[in-house]
Amino acid sequence: MNTPSTNTVVTVPEPYTVELVERPYPRVKPGSVLVKTEIAAVCVDDRMYTDHVHEWFDSPLYGMGHEGVGTVLEAPESRTFVPGDRVLISHGAYCGRCYACQNALSQAHCASLSDGVRAGSSTAAIEFFVDGLAPVERKNESSSGWAAFGQYRLADEGICTLLPDDLDFRYAIAGECSVGMAHCAQEFMEVAAGDRVLLVGSGQRQFSLSHVIVGLFRGASVIAAVDDDYQLETVRKIGEARGGTPDLHILDMRDSAWTDQVFDLTDGIGPDKVADFTSREEILNTEIDLVHHDGVLYIQENLRNNDRVLRVDPYGSIAEKNLRIMGTIDSRRKDRPRIARMLRNLEVQRMWDVVVTHEFPMSQVEDALKVAATQQCGKVLLYPHRN
Repeated sequence: MNTPSTNTVVTVPEPYTVELVERPYPRVKPGSVLVKTEIAAVCVDDRMYTDHVHEWFDSPLYGMGHEGVGTVLEAPESRTFVPGDRVLISHGAYCGRCYACQNALSQAHCASLSDGVRAGSSTAAIEFFVDGLAPVERKNESSSGWAAFGQYRLADEGICTLLPDDLDFRYAIAGECSVGMAHCAQEFMEVAAGDRVLLVGSGQRQFSLSHVIVGLFRGASVIAAVDDDYQLETVRKIGEARGGTPDLHILDMRDSAWTDQVFDLTDGIGPDKVADFTSREEILNTEIDLVHHDGVLYIQENLRNNDRVLRVDPYGSIAEKNLRIMGTIDSRRKDRPRIARMLRNLEVQRMWDVVVTHEFPMSQVEDALKVAATQQCGKVLLYPHRN
């Protein structure tokens, strides 16, 4: 193919202002790959559009987006990748030396990122990009814009995963901050066939909706306690897409009796595992009361709730119940082969088709961010090379 001279990327120079900017075509050295982005996905990137902040290390001024799938164009001296390979690219960086990299964990915790950025500090993230370059750009002596919301993307080899030839990009994109993250969470929770799993609230919808998919795929009995009409209707459609299932129960949290209904569905003893998408103190304490002895409470972040506090009686609520409280927003490298196999499942694909509610060419990225900001959507996809 004829090598282009520029790379079109998305920037947000100020809140509610989107610009498509031409940056130099990426330069790539050994240890990195150059990928043509086929699909990018909106995660919490709408917060850059509305508030000009982000919890990770994307930059509204230089490189936005961390979820992408694409085709390898160049992989100098690589023993793993060749041009034409299809890959899933995770968020984060890869130094190859730190604990996260050496144990195939989430590259969001790679030591090559500053402590402030890894801690989720939006201020540190801005300082991190003062010179306009991400670590992968510095290593490659490039200034291309590097991130997912661009036509071409630089990535460390260590954050790329080969995709099966028969896995369509549209389903592969679910392997990161949606179905992939839900899979990782339910691995931590040890969700098994026959478990009764309560999912509470909507939060970041791509997470809460994906937990429904993963729970059903793992053979659990899923109880979805929803807090608005959009979540209620979308979860119902997920069940229909699977062909209907007796293992999916939908409760409306606006009904004051919803907790009684949880006990009715769990033989009066409460669910085995609970995943929270509210980050609301009163709801978290209700979940601690609901989960049965030896149970698990898993907390999946809700970035739109800025008043995130949990006050709990460590003896009565945790020790006496032998309760495990955990949380993560990770998608680990070591999970990705199993995630890819799951995404090849036709039932999973039909359920994912429900979760993908909007698709835009990158030229309409502002419309995509506006839709995401309303939260009246599921997963929003971007196509950088589609007109």
